[in-house]
Amino acid sequence: MVESLVQWTLLNNPPELSKFLNFDIAKIIGQEITTDFSRIDFVLANSANNHLIVELETTLDNKAKLNYCFNQTLNYKNVKFSELTSYCILYAEETNAKNKKIIEKFGKENDILIQTYSLENTKSLYTNTVERLSLNVGLALPNPKNYTICYLRWLNKIMKPFLDFGKEELTNEEIFLPFDNPSKSRTNFNCHERIAFDFELFSLKKSKYILTNYGRLFVENISPFVYNTSNVSSINLTNEQKRLLLKVLTNGNWEDKIHKVNIYWFLRFVEVTNGAWLPKKHDFEQNKLDIANGLFNVSYNGRTMHEFLTWCSNYCLELGLIEKIKSTTDYDQVFLTPLGVEVNNIFSLDLTLKKSRMNLSFKYLE
Repeated sequence: MVESLVQWTLLNNPPELSKFLNFDIAKIIGQEITTDFSRIDFVLANSANNHLIVELETTLDNKAKLNYCFNQTLNYKNVKFSELTSYCILYAEETNAKNKKIIEKFGKENDILIQTYSLENTKSLYTNTVERLSLNVGLALPNPKNYTICYLRWLNKIMKPFLDFGKEELTNEEIFLPFDNPSKSRTNFNCHERIAFDFELFSLKKSKYILTNYGRLFVENISPFVYNTSNVSSINLTNEQKRLLLKVLTNGNWEDKIHKVNIYWFLRFVEVTNGAWLPKKHDFEQNKLDIANGLFNVSYNGRTMHEFLTWCSNYCLELGLIEKIKSTTDYDQVFLTPLGVEVNNIFSLDLTLKKSRMNLSFKYLE
């Protein structure tokens, strides 16, 4: 479990963190505080306004990690936000016994408090925290599901027949025409059909595909470049199409709209992990896979999770909800754009309102 998620989990559970630190937490003064001497992980205060500056670590299992931790903590001693300030190293008890003795010795020699926590217990606490916060921000949504649609722009492929035939109602044979293949397999069509249903672009009635108002606007704004290529799916969405999809995404209609739900969960993933790691390959670290499975309440293997996160990030990039920082490591970084933050807030507000309506008490009428 990465340090950033440990910190997020512990700071969202002050009672448990108080036990680990043997410090009665009254408030969190700040976290990730940059000073002239070092970047402080977090600072806490008790009811008497005594401060505790904490250096958080996972397992300190090698000399380089130990030296870094010790140097950071000694730098902390140049900083204080209150006259009554103490300093602490909080590290994972899974650290080997030899290094534990070295840490204890360092603490005694430099007047540093030494405390430990369990990484395994923190993993469970993380899962419980995500579930609790999901309930706090609104209704518990369905779990995400993986579909083999890599980009939202692929909607152009299934919607173009409405433009080609100049009709608002198509038969199954007409809408299937771009997907026709020797085997008559409908797998690819079914995936495109699902995402178009989820974004409310058409409805199916008596074996006829009928454009909705959203679908009519989507078709009217298809890029003319679709006629210059045999690969319609390669044509980017127009700005008008993006605005339309954002309008549908935030219209509050979640029921059986799995691709909208997937985007919501991906934004939560970015929020919870600070966008620090988006895997670039299937065989990424098991602890990160465990964290993602815990967040989404699924049991995906590495390949499926990589595909799910990649495709969701593609959707969000297309809609301008995130930006990606590509790296030479196994993980890219992503962050919410101002639009992404706004959409994420709309999601939370909408779900909270729905929950409030469901739980409205009429006791005062009795």
